[in-house]
Amino acid sequence: MSHTTPEIHLCIQQPGAYVHSLGLLDQARYFRYQFRRLGAEVSMAKNRLRHGAINFIFGAHLGFEPALLDRHVCVFVNLEQLGEGGAQVSPEYLQLLANWPVVDYDAANCSAYRARPDQVPVFPLLHAPYLRPAESIPLEQRPIDLLFIGSMNERRRAWLDRIEALGLSVALFDGPLYGPERDEFIRQAKAVLNVHFYESSRFEQTRAAICLSLGTPVISERVPGTEVHPAFEDSVLWLEGGQLEQFFSEDFGTPAFFDFARLALERFEQADPAVPYAEMLAFAANHAVERLPALLQEPWRPQRLHMGAGADYKAGWLNISRDAEQEPDLLLDLSRPLDLPLRDLSAAHGPIELHGESLELLDVSGLQHEAAGLKAVLNQALRLLQTGGELQLDLAGALPPEPAAAAGWLAAPDLFSSFWQACGEDFWALGWFEQRFELLAHAYFDAQARPCKADAALGTRVVLRKIESSLRERTTARARQSCLRLPDDAVDAAHRLLPAGPAAQAGATKKFKWSILVPSLPARRELRKRMLAILEPQVARYPDVELLVLEDNRSREYGPKLQAMIDIAQGEYLNFVDDDDEISEHYVDTIYPLLNGVDCVGFSARISVEGGPFKSVFYSMKNKVWVDAPEGYYRNPQHLTPIRSELVRQIPWVGHYGADRTWSHKMSASGLLQTENVTDAVLYTYYATQKENREGVWR
Repeated sequence: MSHTTPEIHLCIQQPGAYVHSLGLLDQARYFRYQFRRLGAEVSMAKNRLRHGAINFIFGAHLGFEPALLDRHVCVFVNLEQLGEGGAQVSPEYLQLLANWPVVDYDAANCSAYRARPDQVPVFPLLHAPYLRPAESIPLEQRPIDLLFIGSMNERRRAWLDRIEALGLSVALFDGPLYGPERDEFIRQAKAVLNVHFYESSRFEQTRAAICLSLGTPVISERVPGTEVHPAFEDSVLWLEGGQLEQFFSEDFGTPAFFDFARLALERFEQADPAVPYAEMLAFAANHAVERLPALLQEPWRPQRLHMGAGADYKAGWLNISRDAEQEPDLLLDLSRPLDLPLRDLSAAHGPIELHGESLELLDVSGLQHEAAGLKAVLNQALRLLQTGGELQLDLAGALPPEPAAAAGWLAAPDLFSSFWQACGEDFWALGWFEQRFELLAHAYFDAQARPCKADAALGTRVVLRKIESSLRERTTARARQSCLRLPDDAVDAAHRLLPAGPAAQAGATKKFKWSILVPSLPARRELRKRMLAILEPQVARYPDVELLVLEDNRSREYGPKLQAMIDIAQGEYLNFVDDDDEISEHYVDTIYPLLNGVDCVGFSARISVEGGPFKSVFYSMKNKVWVDAPEGYYRNPQHLTPIRSELVRQIPWVGHYGADRTWSHKMSASGLLQTENVTDAVLYTYYATQKENREGVWR
């Protein structure tokens, strides 16, 4: 495949804990294997899309949020039997298939949703080499004679009854079983029986392909209208309804049957679907070329936020959690103060901006009986929600439906007080003034999230709406709160009779044009002296250039250390210089005149890994992605390049190893950098370690 092929993401739709969505694992794994053969990078997840990738959607008939199509490149994978006699699917699903790119496993489906069926790529599901068992039980010695897999209906039950009337036993699962757990039983069966579910009688090629790939023969019903891929013609033992009794009473389990089965399994391994999957990948890539450039520019400003993720992930919402194992869109905790507007980068949604008073809905799950946490979440919700926006709040335990019931609610009286203060005239006790909440709904739920009575409740769900406080309520708040809440009433210069005194002027802060920040460690003092010997004389010639050096004892991570320096820097522009690197004697003189209002300044550098030969590095905002070329490394602006401070502060520094690379990518993806000046002068010499090279920083 071309190196320009976008990354591929396979998304399995699973509403709630719907176990039968696991039936899509086989098809998704097969796509992943075939696309990887073609050189694509492929990831896979449940319900979560990826921004900037081609998302193949499995199971959209179970529900799909159409708004996701506004910010993601999606290709729908239809695995349902459609048309007359097939599955009953929703009009919304058929509309998705009609209006958006789709690929299908059976050409007969396409006419049910597309005026031009020939425009839909059709893919087969054939031999899966990754399923070949390391050791296989000989067919004759397997403990299960005949295994049936799939949902049961009258049509299938009739076939099984006829077989069992001949004295044979057909093994069935007593509950849903998918993936590797199901495969354990398939490997122990002499054969798997396949019977069509729908009257449309489309061949269930996924089930057959999985069984054959696992080394288990397949015996399948076939009617005159059943069409199959050529790979299955001589690999499956076909039966028409009238042949059933003769086959299972005379042929099944004989030496001739096992000889045929072994040859059939060998024939199936010869089929290779590389061409249709390459065509399908090209089809998806062509669609992505048209849509991706526009999608990568504008940040997403969500209007629905869910504090919770994991199995409760809400598609189309911004899902946050403080637990990375929950796979949230962002690692964020509403019980801690937020610096708004918040700007961050999410794998699912790309650049994200979260502004105050921007949300229509905020859903908070799993809060415990802890008053401080609830107060913090209520405060954040008041800041984030629009007036009229709703907070859906799940609280552990049975919260009483009204304040009058307080005497009987002993679990957490402080929490009770906080909650009702937010909804009543005592809102001032939470420090609020112009807005508060009102209660819209109150209900109890049990362990299965079903409505129940209070004595059986596992938790309480309440719905609050943000409203403006009344003038009378604000008067009460002004009287009861310690702060006066009055405007500053600043004196206009035209009305000032005397200039402001020294006390008024004391707060004025000197503003520098440029801040050069040097993070350091005690162990590198000698290296720092070498670097400062070159830098300090240059800075001394410019009164409006600030030089800050911070030495610590590794008590904090690299990202927070740099963020601390950013917070105190006073320059209009800022950048870092590593204490163990070298700068040019013309470093300040070259960069200073380029700081003329542009967003950033690019320059050239050189890099040596563990004392090896030098290689060039070119920093510029034109480098949207990192490229390693024979002539050097092309990198986007990072902590070493001067950037306007107001832009730097919009991308917080976090983490330790790789924090500079993460920050650089976030800044590039944010779209904040629009203008730059670039010099070809080599101003910086970077000495890298083998560890950095192994992590791919300079490789």
